[in-house]
Amino acid sequence: MRYLVKFRYYPGDPLEEIRKEDLQRIAERWGLEIGLEEVKGEATGEYEKTLDRALEEITQQVITMEGEQEPSLRGGLQEIIARYRAPRTVYALWGSNPAGMAIARETIEEMDGWW
Repeated sequence: MRYLVKFRYYPGDPLEEIRKEDLQRIAERWGLEIGLEEVKGEATGEYEKTLDRALEEITQQVITMEGEQEPSLRGGLQEIIARYRAPRTVYALWGSNPAGMAIARETIEEMDGWW
């Protein structure tokens, strides 16, 4: 089975800067594919326009994790949550597949306790 998890972090969500090098080390350790996408929204002065915007157009960092083995996915998720914490919004897992979302929710609940 192919697992896909997307963690969406909005400004101020992660505990520290999300770096591609750190994600690459986690990917290698657990045999996962992990990517980082930076989305920049449309700013008006010091504020961002979010009204009537698609979720994918709002400023955020999206970590995408893919893998075939559940234990590997859990291990990678645990490392990411321990380092950055779980994403903070109800849309945090938007774009994950059902199997990946189920594992992510369980792992978030076990480690961060908010789901």
